[in-house]
Amino acid sequence: MTEAPSRFGPPPSIPFEVEPTEEQVAFFREHGFLAVDRITTDEELEWLADVYTACFDPDDEAATRTRWDTEAGTSGEQLETRSQAFFPEMAVPELLHTSYRRNARRYVAAFFDVAEDELTCWTHMLHKPAGIGRPTYWHQDESYWEPALAYRAAGTWMPLQDCPVEMGCMQFLPGSHRRGLLAHHSRRPDIRPDLYEVVEPVDETDAVACPLPAGGATFHHSRTLHYTAPNTTDIDRRAYAIEHETRPTILDTPVDKPWVEASRRLLGRPKSLVYVAEGEFREV
Repeated sequence: MTEAPSRFGPPPSIPFEVEPTEEQVAFFREHGFLAVDRITTDEELEWLADVYTACFDPDDEAATRTRWDTEAGTSGEQLETRSQAFFPEMAVPELLHTSYRRNARRYVAAFFDVAEDELTCWTHMLHKPAGIGRPTYWHQDESYWEPALAYRAAGTWMPLQDCPVEMGCMQFLPGSHRRGLLAHHSRRPDIRPDLYEVVEPVDETDAVACPLPAGGATFHHSRTLHYTAPNTTDIDRRAYAIEHETRPTILDTPVDKPWVEASRRLLGRPKSLVYVAEGEFREV
């Protein structure tokens, strides 16, 4: 695919390379997640912040894939918010050439013991406004994905500002990725039938919160249970996530995900054997 440059230009060319250690790889494989203090430069964070702002500006062409959500404010009022911007790399292809992406791919390749060129990615930006009272419920990322496909994937999540627990940093349940895909259901079927939560109760005393400085990152397996708390601070939480995966494969028997089928019926969405990789839609 030939990339048309965006108005943002390339990310800063300041070299920044990090390598996963054997201890980090072993920790990820055992626990299903990992936190690192730094994955890119301050200069790249500034560049990403400009792209992020555009992706949540309804008058900007970069915001064409931004999703609206209805959230509860701290005083109980209903607020219209833009919660996620999917596939911003389609509008800003330079996002695929950041130090953040290169370093994240290097880590994920080590976790799965595959060559870096076997991994493709898609990305999304997440916005949790100050004072918004909804958490992101405990879930596995794979619970959202096509039941007819098999995945080997890991997510990377990076805040653009310091992110303490009370702002909604990532929290993980160690070892939950080794339990297989768990049953989920829609927490708010009347408003968002495609917003899932694991069915079984989660013992949060076992959870590990991962507050991060700006430019730090967490990694998690696609089957690791994770959660973020409401943002009770007076600062918007801005985060940029990258999902790296090997090419999905078609299963002989689809995974049983009745919650996906139910939300598809309600929303009129068809089955899809198309995935996003490197800024384009591809057939499996």
